[in-house]
Amino acid sequence: MDFGKAIIALKQGRAIQRKGWNGKGLFVVKQIPASINADIIPKMQSLPQSAKDILMSRENPHIDYTNQMLIVNPDGRADSWVPSSSDVFAEDWCIIGEEETFLTRLKAEVGELYFRHEKLGEFIGSEKFATVSDVQKSLLQKQYDTMTEYGKILSERICDIENEK
Repeated sequence: MDFGKAIIALKQGRAIQRKGWNGKGLFVVKQIPASINADIIPKMQSLPQSAKDILMSRENPHIDYTNQMLIVNPDGRADSWVPSSSDVFAEDWCIIGEEETFLTRLKAEVGELYFRHEKLGEFIGSEKFATVSDVQKSLLQKQYDTMTEYGKILSERICDIENEK
């Protein structure tokens, strides 16, 4: 699987890894966004006391974890992770616990479609949409509607395959 599909899997809360990594047992996850409030900060083992002191001295002490990726090592150690260029262009990504089958490829396709569908919908709803020609507006709306229908068809196919099991 390519990196684009791996990112979609991360956004869906799945764990991914490369087949070609030397360190077997390594995997990557997207940290779930979280807001840590003043009640929790003093109890956090992952922050040095100096950071806790600085945060607690603020008017509204909190930490907002947003979009971070972690690489988890076989020994349980987790580090923040930024992909290398070889990771980005690799085709050997896989989802942990899922053997790639027709069904998993179909689910990845529908996930990618919904991601692109959402982005197109955001564009159509934006001020920028008003700046494109009427022909482009019409075509983009047709594309959006077609993607909606295509997503429904893929979802029905997935349900049908899962019900056959």
